[in-house]
Amino acid sequence: DHRERYYSDAYRVPANLGLDYEWFAADEWESQCANKIQNFFCNTVNGRNDMVYEIDGTIIEEKALHPVAIIATNAEASLASSGAYQKECVDLFWNTPLRTGERRYYDNCLYLFALLALSGNYRIYR
Repeated sequence: DHRERYYSDAYRVPANLGLDYEWFAADEWESQCANKIQNFFCNTVNGRNDMVYEIDGTIIEEKALHPVAIIATNAEASLASSGAYQKECVDLFWNTPLRTGERRYYDNCLYLFALLALSGNYRIYR
């Protein structure tokens, strides 16, 4: 039971914040939340993006199942953030290869969505 952890399903939250803000820019809280997430991963975690975390930020000494997904969605959060870590998150993503082997499906799907969103090619049609 991982309901109290920042775990696989939670990785989509920064991506959703970024994409919603890119499309609508209606809620300033999304930008504030994206800034906090990026600050956590770039400042607090600082190089340990492949771990599991409690929702209060405690680092669990357990490897994440989808480390590429964490990097990709943190980069996608840059679409909403206005903080100091936008470029750092995007650069890390840009320099992260697609995952190979076991568990690549989820990581690489989120990688693709982040790449589309950051390139401006993940569009809403009305």
